[in-house]
Amino acid sequence: MEIVTVNHLSFSYPDTTDKALDDISFSVNQGDFLAICGASGSGKSTLLRLLKPSLSPHGTINGEILFHHTAIRELSHRLESEKICFVQQSPENQLVTDKVWHELAFGPESLGWEQRIIRRRVAETASFFGIDKYFESDVATLSGGQKQLLNLAAVMIMHPEVLILDEPTAQLDPIAAADFFACLHRINKELGTTVIISEHRLESLMPLCSRVVVLENGRILADNAPNRIGQQLAQSQNNTFQLMPAPMRIVHEVAPADNYPVTVAESRDWLRHFVSTHEILPLFPEAIPPCGEVVFTLKNIWFRYQKDRVDILKNLSIDFKKGELVTILGGNGAGKSTLLSVINGIAKAYRGKRKTGVTRIATLPQNPRLLLSGNTVQDSLYEVLEQKGLTDAEKSERFHRTVTLCHLEHLLTRHPFDLSGGETQRAALAKLLLTEPQMLLLDEPTKGVDGLFKEQFASILQQLCGAGTTIVMVSHDLEFCAQFAHRCLMLFNGELTAEGTPRDFFSSNTFYVTSARRMSEDILADTVTAEEIIYCCTGKKKPPELPDRHHDCPSKTFSAEKKSVEKLPFWKKFLAVFGGVSLLFGILVNLEIIRFSFPFWVRGLLVIIPAGLLMLSLSSLTEKKLSSVQPSKLSKRTMIATIIILLTIPVTIFIGTVYLDDQRYLFISLLVLLECMLPFFLIFEGRKPQPKELVIIAVMCAVTVAGRSVFAALPQIKPVLALIIISGVAFGAESGFMVGAVTMLVSNIYFGQGAWTPWQMFAAGIIGYVAGILYQKGFLRRSRNALCVFGFIVTILIYGLIMNFSTIVLTRVSITWESLLAFYAQGLPFDIIHAFSTMTILFFAAEPMLRKLDRVKTKYGLLQRE
Repeated sequence: MEIVTVNHLSFSYPDTTDKALDDISFSVNQGDFLAICGASGSGKSTLLRLLKPSLSPHGTINGEILFHHTAIRELSHRLESEKICFVQQSPENQLVTDKVWHELAFGPESLGWEQRIIRRRVAETASFFGIDKYFESDVATLSGGQKQLLNLAAVMIMHPEVLILDEPTAQLDPIAAADFFACLHRINKELGTTVIISEHRLESLMPLCSRVVVLENGRILADNAPNRIGQQLAQSQNNTFQLMPAPMRIVHEVAPADNYPVTVAESRDWLRHFVSTHEILPLFPEAIPPCGEVVFTLKNIWFRYQKDRVDILKNLSIDFKKGELVTILGGNGAGKSTLLSVINGIAKAYRGKRKTGVTRIATLPQNPRLLLSGNTVQDSLYEVLEQKGLTDAEKSERFHRTVTLCHLEHLLTRHPFDLSGGETQRAALAKLLLTEPQMLLLDEPTKGVDGLFKEQFASILQQLCGAGTTIVMVSHDLEFCAQFAHRCLMLFNGELTAEGTPRDFFSSNTFYVTSARRMSEDILADTVTAEEIIYCCTGKKKPPELPDRHHDCPSKTFSAEKKSVEKLPFWKKFLAVFGGVSLLFGILVNLEIIRFSFPFWVRGLLVIIPAGLLMLSLSSLTEKKLSSVQPSKLSKRTMIATIIILLTIPVTIFIGTVYLDDQRYLFISLLVLLECMLPFFLIFEGRKPQPKELVIIAVMCAVTVAGRSVFAALPQIKPVLALIIISGVAFGAESGFMVGAVTMLVSNIYFGQGAWTPWQMFAAGIIGYVAGILYQKGFLRRSRNALCVFGFIVTILIYGLIMNFSTIVLTRVSITWESLLAFYAQGLPFDIIHAFSTMTILFFAAEPMLRKLDRVKTKYGLLQRE
């Protein structure tokens, strides 16, 4: 019986016309074990996330997905949570509690199950998965394999009908991955759970599958049983066949057949029969290119993170040579990443010597996205060049060579976070290579990428080694290490337990070996790669040639366009200078540093008029192309919200101050908060907001509260108003008001509530609201200068005036022009300090934060304007 049906499904991400999925149709029967494979960027993760509505990416979707013949998007959130469960690639990203037992109980508790049912389910699930051995442990103490197994158990406790997994073993060592796959097999066979999984480790996965679907460029390339999928791909003569397990590739090259071996036993039987009936060639000598002198040495290194903890590295001694590719293998927690930190100098050993003959060491972390920034790949790469003090010609030459080497020509205009796993690795590697490192450290660079990318990646590494770069690579990818490394090291419990060339290393192991070695052990001596077995059987594969030690990067002509700098017209520059000088003069007059006998209203105009001129000079009214959005007409709901905010809230504060004698300040604060929320919900009700929208606004409130807390020791220097302005510009007027009002209410829980709280809520909220309205109408640009000037002005004219007026009211002083002027003049120096701090925060934080928030809005489809 069909449990999941996909009919003519197409999907495109925002701001792109390319289809991530293009007219896909297939069905999954109850109890199936379906593997979805394909090259990086083929659409695997997109497809899997569309099968789980709460994780679906934002974009344009056509076609339908049915669960038990019901549209999957029509399922209630509760039903989806119980029946369709998802396990992600990174174990840490899915863990939400600090204890193992609580992680198991978290899902049922969230669904409101009875306590007796939860206890029974937790007990039997822990026993089934073998988690009872560390049932009461802290999650942080678990290994990577244990964490991923806990994630699996935490979703299986709800007895889902469909289990979806996206690269679940990408961060696990081979032995932990094998244990995880064995657990999946039990779930499928013993519990009847339908499993849909995307995975690059097909050697271990294929024997468990009932079907395999292969994607290419968002389309289904092949759909068949595991033993038939190889033949189907081979007949299509498609490069995707190279993704198949080594036994399939070996059989195809040696003696093509209708059915390809899937398990190790089947492949060994096939090879033993072939060897007994054919003449076998002797294995060619292992080709390891000669390397240069030793450039880095670790001698008797001991390292621990804390004095009272166990040693992570123990008496470790290693030499690295110029132009050498060294791979470090070992289980999770063996000390591999720590070793890279010691080599790079980030971690300091408490005993032993670190001797280096290189001056530039670069590290590619496990998460390469940490290195990428900017709106495009090109911007991210140019960040490095701008810091080097190079001429334009030198920048262009280095940029050209690196982009060509890493095959990034067609990705330069893409956003860094829109790249696939392999593309992200290449872009991050290119950014490191622009620094021209003499030693390159790679932490799991082939994690979660396909075999086609690995060949490209290996070619890049070989060229770097040929140019004299020393490369040290931590990896769980045994196949890659066996095929391309010059030397392999094994770490166990912080100690170096094995070392040798790939052939010596893997032919001596029993469990930590390649699939080709499992296939040929005791049949073909010393063969550890598919290429070596094929050569012995047919002679088709020639010994790999030594790379040219003086290889130059390929040359290709293309131009990298530099960003043009937008400039203001002359009249706006003049207006900005005149407004700035006039504003400074008005401030000095109001502070009586420059003495003139002006009446109060003139003193006010000396500040207000120059401020208006500055705003006009930096607005986008006359130049729409400088604004990131076109000015739009305010909706009726927004106009109503404006009336509510500008009229009812001041009246509420006035009544609370005058008639309630300030004794009900908490009640007035909550009433103001309700009036703040009323327009917010009024706006959102008409378009059914997503929970993600509320979450991001709540996050902005939390960040702003934290900002006020950090600067608590400096009362007039804080980033609060700057972050509120950014919220209003990024998410709109109503959201800006909410961030301001909620921030002041919540932060006053820590700093002390009082009669001033509703005044602060209103003052901060109105600044966020005005920022959103002015930006929406085109009066406010998103440039750094415009936001800084706006922040300076509103801090003095809105926040300062409202809070100074509140001081008059709360202290029961008679409200006269003289008292207003006196309190305003007394508070102006503090307001100016506050304004300068707001302007400083906006100068440094506005543009990067707005870029990030724009990215969030685009990716998740948040707060789209009508």
